[in-house]
Amino acid sequence: MESAQRTFDGIALHTHLQPIYSLPHQREIGYEALLRGATGSGALIAPFELFAKAIVEGSVSTLDRMSHAAHLRHAASRLPEATWLFLNISPGTFTAPGYAPHVAGLVRACGLAPEQIVFEVLESGGTEVSEIAQATRAFRAQGFLVAVDDFGAGHSNIDRLLTLRPDIVKLDRSLVRAKSAHMRDALMPKLVGLLHESGMFVVAEGIETEEDLLLAARSDVDFVQGYLFGQPAPEPEPAPDTAATRLFESVFDTLSHLRRAERLASDMLLMPYRSRLTEAAARFAAGASTEAACAALLKLPCTLSCFFLDIRGREFTPSLPGAGAKTPSVRFAPIADPSSGRWDNRAYFADALASPQRVIESAPYLSVTGTSLCVTLTIAIKRRGASVVVGADIDWLQLSAAASAIL
Repeated sequence: MESAQRTFDGIALHTHLQPIYSLPHQREIGYEALLRGATGSGALIAPFELFAKAIVEGSVSTLDRMSHAAHLRHAASRLPEATWLFLNISPGTFTAPGYAPHVAGLVRACGLAPEQIVFEVLESGGTEVSEIAQATRAFRAQGFLVAVDDFGAGHSNIDRLLTLRPDIVKLDRSLVRAKSAHMRDALMPKLVGLLHESGMFVVAEGIETEEDLLLAARSDVDFVQGYLFGQPAPEPEPAPDTAATRLFESVFDTLSHLRRAERLASDMLLMPYRSRLTEAAARFAAGASTEAACAALLKLPCTLSCFFLDIRGREFTPSLPGAGAKTPSVRFAPIADPSSGRWDNRAYFADALASPQRVIESAPYLSVTGTSLCVTLTIAIKRRGASVVVGADIDWLQLSAAASAIL
């Protein structure tokens, strides 16, 4: 079948489709329509060149609308059932008065339904957020879904995104390709979690390797797109079911193994600290001094400090430095002293009081009293009839350095 075409300044417009897969469903759930131009000689012109030409000529909206018509006619007979068609749209076209009902009519004329179409708009396109928000409501009213494209690139703004609240957010490939592995592995899951909590699905773009797919799965991304699953082509060309299934199964099996191993390593590494904290709490409850109660715990190499909090989360006796304690940096002197603080808003405090006599373990976090990445262990006990929380901060970077040997 001939590709649907229109001509822009003598350049024939073609549609290429790239599959988008759902991680939990392990199958394709949509295709992004990507614009290609062709000269009379048949040479392909990239969309960036086409839109650069349109910007110079002041005809971006014209090219945008022509591309939508071409994509819809092209996809009408090719789009598999129960899949979305993702269409890129410039902020100017997206916010143009009356375009939402106009393009909805075009969609229906092509034999498709607006509910099958996802419009991708750039969040950082220089348009006022109120205009984008109003247009989002207009497109939703016609039945379309709305996605924010390339989030994480350029001047992306999380505040604008939370104001817009699109149905789908497409993370820019730069987040997957980030040079800092620590930043990438730490940032992606938290960003995806925030977007999920705000009611948005998440697509990771630029998935080219199994390592990229593992990062997406570990970050709990919903959908993935990239050369690993298929390059843009005139006809829908998802990865063969068997190949895609093998990729997903391999990555999910690897992730399951890693999580079990990491949990095991964490449990093994923290075991002596947990047991010493339990012993220290029992001694302290029985009347021992803080120094005597915590002597064995303080000698462990990664113990930064032991602390003692009353029912309001305040230190009622000075904290004790452990073998892993570092000399306070002058740069962080304003936050080095925890004695005047109130810590009852911390989960490790509230959880300890909720489960007396049970050791609570925090996730690794940056201590607000210094620059150490630490894990806090706490246990709630009774001493002289009053509830108190005994805790220990553990240097997680130093402790986890031994994890590679266990893993």
